[in-house]
Amino acid sequence: MASLWDEEADVVVLGYGGAGAVAAISAHDAGVKVIVVEKDEGGGNTCLATLTFLCPIKDSAAKEHIRLLSFGTVEEVTIEVFVEWSSNNVDFIRKLGGDVEVCPPGPTFPALPGSETMVRYRVKAEEGELGGASLWHLLSQNVERRNIRVYRQTAAKRLMRSGDEVIGVETEQGGKLFRVRARRGVVIATGGFEYNEAMKKEYLAGYPIYAFGHEGNRGDGIKLAQEVGADLWHMKAVAAPMGYKFPEREAAFIMRMSAYGFIIVDQQGRRFCNETGLEHYSMWMEVTRFDMEGLRFSRIPSYLIFDEETRLRGPITRVGHGANRSYAWSADNSEEIRRGWIGSGKDVGELAGRLGVGSAEQLGETVAAYNDACRRGRDEQFGRSAATLVKLGGQLYGVPLWPCLLNTQGGPRRNARGEILDAWGRPIRRLYGAGELGSIWGFLYQSGGNLGECLASGRMAGLHAACEVPLE
Repeated sequence: MASLWDEEADVVVLGYGGAGAVAAISAHDAGVKVIVVEKDEGGGNTCLATLTFLCPIKDSAAKEHIRLLSFGTVEEVTIEVFVEWSSNNVDFIRKLGGDVEVCPPGPTFPALPGSETMVRYRVKAEEGELGGASLWHLLSQNVERRNIRVYRQTAAKRLMRSGDEVIGVETEQGGKLFRVRARRGVVIATGGFEYNEAMKKEYLAGYPIYAFGHEGNRGDGIKLAQEVGADLWHMKAVAAPMGYKFPEREAAFIMRMSAYGFIIVDQQGRRFCNETGLEHYSMWMEVTRFDMEGLRFSRIPSYLIFDEETRLRGPITRVGHGANRSYAWSADNSEEIRRGWIGSGKDVGELAGRLGVGSAEQLGETVAAYNDACRRGRDEQFGRSAATLVKLGGQLYGVPLWPCLLNTQGGPRRNARGEILDAWGRPIRRLYGAGELGSIWGFLYQSGGNLGECLASGRMAGLHAACEVPLE
């Protein structure tokens, strides 16, 4: 049997993002040999994240809050174990040599019981460094200090089994097969499927849906797990704000306004929401409604409409977020107008034509009704607060808006030990999952929850895999 293998370790971790790095550290510190397999260079969505990780207060209120967020999609024991592990996230970071600070704002859903337990932190960063990058630097440095072997540019192609046990992984490295034996277990931590168009069409509500994050997230780990019989869960769950997608870029830009002089309209030019009251991670819910009369997703795309004063107030995106963080968006949006990314018009009719809005007349009526609400200080239609009702005037601008994924949450179903389960709810022996691949977040998403889960589920999966009885 030994002749089959090119390399071996006790624990093999697939994916070198936040969850994979933590799983590798956890398994190594349990006293076993670890190898990490990564198809790109590493970092995943973790190094592209903007801010925080969740470290909830450990009590019954935290469990109740997460239970309510999951809408019955997660078993009580799994929630209990998640709270147990994630409530130690800050201690884990400090043991790695990191320093942390509480990071506002508070809970994403403050109206739900137990929200006060949802405390977010960030790893203190170098000047100008965003939260995900500072976390990734800390994790990757700890992997390097432990001399954990990371095979980069090595794509996992198949889980290898003997009987009912996973015993290793077949990879492709430089066009050649490279087989790695796992004496104790395999941890899959390969992220989601934000860039797999077929899977998005199959599982998600609405289409097209673009993505902000790591372009290597194409559902590879889901396919690997399915091939050995894994059940799937949370496949329609996502964290998805609105954003802009341009042909020159594979990743999208997140929508973040610097002023309140804007509205959002559907394809006919009608407002359909309180634009300033949308929950950031759940914006997709407002636009994936299917229009049964028109038989289309009439809000995909939607259109962001704003005026000259708002244009001059600052970028219409959060500079530095996601895979496009190296792009220097102009301070007054002028370069993006020059590129043709942002359309403009001297009046509503011209702008409607530039954007492709179905009815210039309807868009004109919408802008007039909105401006009237601004004059009266009351938005009777959608309840936008008086403080945010800023009239649109002069030169108008617009850009198509799409639902865009921070990440998907779906993947192989896991139990309370992090073991991947088959379609009958039985553990697939020696196979574990971690991170946003099969995340605990099954419906509503708490900010910082994915990085918090990287730290918690990565530690749990790495430890439990390391504690398996080794193969002979």
